[in-house]
Amino acid sequence: MPRKAALLIALVWIVGGCSGSDEPAARAAQPETAQKRETVFDPLTSTIGRAEGVQQTVDEQAAEQRRRIDEASR
Repeated sequence: MPRKAALLIALVWIVGGCSGSDEPAARAAQPETAQKRETVFDPLTSTIGRAEGVQQTVDEQAAEQRRRIDEASR
């Protein structure tokens, strides 16, 4: 059992030692720029956005048609 505990402690030290402490300081030195970088997935995500817009239009038209049918049936 003591070997397992020693191994666990050693692994924690190794993993803790690999974490970079310089990275937050380097990020703080760089100016914050919120520029959107173009990726290969942009055409796909824009297509999804357009499809969601079309779906919203269809849903609105269907709701309007249901409202008209309900009014006509009264």
